[in-house]
This record gives sequence, C-alpha cells and structure tokens, in this order.
Amino acid sequence: MRLVVEARPEHWQIFVYDVANCEVLHTTKRMSLGVAKYAAVEFTATHCFGPRHDLKPEIITKMLVWEPVSG
Repeated sequence: MRLVVEARPEHWQIFVYDVANCEVLHTTKRMSLGVAKYAAVEFTATHCFGPRHDLKPEIITKMLVWEPVSG
C-alpha cells in the first residue's frame, strides 16, 4: 500500500494505492494534514484487517515516515 496526502489550495487530498495491482483503493479530502493522515491510515487498516481491527491509527500515523513528494 502507498498512502499519499497532497496539499491542495482548500484541503488535503488523500490517495491510498494498491501498488501491487496498480489500483487506487480510496480517495477523499480532509481540511487538516493531521486528520488527512489519520484518515489514510484508518482506511488502510480497515481495508487490510477488517472493521474490527484493534490497531490504533493515531499511533501508527505518528510512527510512519511521511515523505514529501515533489511534483
């Protein structure tokens, strides 16, 4: 999985990619960077492990290395 959060003029755009299958699994937008990162991690955890997963997206979000992407 690849999680991407891009800055847009009015919001943060989220993309979750399944790299192995060259597929966009999820896209949405959020108003703050922190909430956008959380939403990307929460979607990915639910997609991979089901809605009853016991992962903590707020902790995972802080543990991940979020790299800036040059356009």
